[in-house]
Amino acid sequence: MRQRVAAAALVLLGAWAPALAGDAERGRALYEGRTPLPGVEGAPLAAGCVACHRPSGMGNFEGGVAVPPIAAPMLFRPLDRDTGRFFKASAAWRVRPAYDQAALGTLLRSGRTPDGQVLPATMPRYALGERDLDDLTAYLQTLSAGAPAGLDDETVHIATISTPDADPARRDAMLATLQQFVLQKNGQSRHDAQRSVQAQRTREMVMYRKFRVWQLEHWALQGDASTWAAQLDGWQARRPVYAIVAGIGAAQWAPVDAFCERHRLPCLLPLVDVGAEAPNFYSLHYHAGIDADARLAAQTLRSHGLHRVALWSEAPALAARVRDSLRHEGIAVVEERAAAVVSLLPPAAQVQRLRGETRPVLWLAGTHALGTHELEAVAATRARGWIVTPMRTGDALERQLQRTRLWLRGRSLEALPADVAASTLQAATVLGEGLAHADFGFTPEYVLELLEHGLENVIPWSPYPRLAIGPGQRIASKGSWVGTAERGSLQWRWAATP
Repeated sequence: MRQRVAAAALVLLGAWAPALAGDAERGRALYEGRTPLPGVEGAPLAAGCVACHRPSGMGNFEGGVAVPPIAAPMLFRPLDRDTGRFFKASAAWRVRPAYDQAALGTLLRSGRTPDGQVLPATMPRYALGERDLDDLTAYLQTLSAGAPAGLDDETVHIATISTPDADPARRDAMLATLQQFVLQKNGQSRHDAQRSVQAQRTREMVMYRKFRVWQLEHWALQGDASTWAAQLDGWQARRPVYAIVAGIGAAQWAPVDAFCERHRLPCLLPLVDVGAEAPNFYSLHYHAGIDADARLAAQTLRSHGLHRVALWSEAPALAARVRDSLRHEGIAVVEERAAAVVSLLPPAAQVQRLRGETRPVLWLAGTHALGTHELEAVAATRARGWIVTPMRTGDALERQLQRTRLWLRGRSLEALPADVAASTLQAATVLGEGLAHADFGFTPEYVLELLEHGLENVIPWSPYPRLAIGPGQRIASKGSWVGTAERGSLQWRWAATP
């Protein structure tokens, strides 16, 4: 029964439209605006279809304007009671005949729909040639069609990734947290399998149609970063996954982001110092990373007339990145006659080095959470300088992590670092929320677009503050805290990412 249900839910392209002779790849370029479509005035339009209808083709709603879905499962079959739910902003759009290529050409050239309505001026009119229409239709027939990789009628396959430079203790904490989350999610869903079958008989139980068991894999990258692409491609070829959840690394993550873009996989909230090295539609990051914080550090140092600094670090690759970022901002990293220090040390090592240091020290805390204990230890050194951190600190951090500590205690995992567990739980919860709201398909693009409108409503586990994204944005927390240390006290201010 469940196989029949899944086959109905994940309808393949051929179920609603015949294959056309058009060039779907060129059609994709037209849809995305990389090959401009000519407007009715003769000049190419600046934006492609994707600007409003989005990469998934599932439409959008902005500024009181409802942009209808044009993904294949919607466009090439009639709108009925189910699919018409996308058109609540306009009752006239709730039911309509299916489009074919001729009807699509009429709409794009004149704005007239198959049932004779004329769309408002927000829908552009195009001077569309037959080749453009052939190619665009061929691409639209593939848009959000079929089941994505790593997802079948019963299971969502996910992976988490660790890089060779990841801290082993933090890596193990992330893995233990994810394993427990998946175990809990699958165990608490024991009735949902039956509900998912029942849901196919009624249109009022949409949420249960989406029930899937989660299956987690750990992909541990080895060797030089130049070999990571081949390792990741091999894992995906042998056992495809739907999404990358959390993950942990330090100085390099760009090959992972590139892999996610190449395979159209959501890559959700990894715990990495570098942030979004290779920004793309599919990779969602907590923060812009250590390079952005280094720019904040440079601004702070310059404002105090400090242009020559020493660099403390136990991570050579990360230190090289920060050195380059500081030099680009006019701050020289020197061995002698440094007027100040920039530190990348973990908390315990930082406190040790601060004792007896007379120069001002700017500490880039990165992914190290600074709770009450860490800040009190720093204050006790009476060192002067600054702390730049993208996460909550002190009492605010302790309050934020309370829910995570209770979750860990209930699973006898109190020994795990709560900040790592919290950020891991956030990533897993975000995927769960995205899937739960995907009413008419599980395409990765659609799930990510749903998160653009709802990330701020997901349970806030993570120490990173103010998580939210809009269309096209993939950095969830858009700034850092800058603390000024003087005579044992700390004064904090929020600074937007430069």
